[in-house]
Amino acid sequence: MQLSAFTGAGNVLTLDIRSEIRSARFKVICRDMDLAVAAQGHVRLVLVMRHYPSLNSAEDFYDDLRFLRLYDHAIEKVAVVCDRFWKDTWVGIFSLFSGIRMNFFDMAQVNEASRWIQSDIDRVRTETRPANGTDA
Repeated sequence: MQLSAFTGAGNVLTLDIRSEIRSARFKVICRDMDLAVAAQGHVRLVLVMRHYPSLNSAEDFYDDLRFLRLYDHAIEKVAVVCDRFWKDTWVGIFSLFSGIRMNFFDMAQVNEASRWIQSDIDRVRTETRPANGTDA
């Protein structure tokens, strides 16, 4: 049984999360992240949280996504696709405390999530400017 269930295309990895991430799955996810980071350098993640338990807390949500904190240095951004609209707030809180650029998408917004995760729209531009601050 493939515990992590990552699927990938280039540096975009998708993980289906339907229940609490227990120790065995956490270890496999970390192993797969190690391999992906070694191969790609930086990755982008799509987390699909369909039928994710609704009776858990923000703390449980944060704990289930704890693997993101271990790889924040190698994660460019994360799209969270979920069938629970109220989890939008939790994604915002996780993003704030983890420093990872994240965005929430409802299940009906899968195409938007795909476009966002593949785009560089919100990337910080690293243009060099002359020392005097002009664009000349």
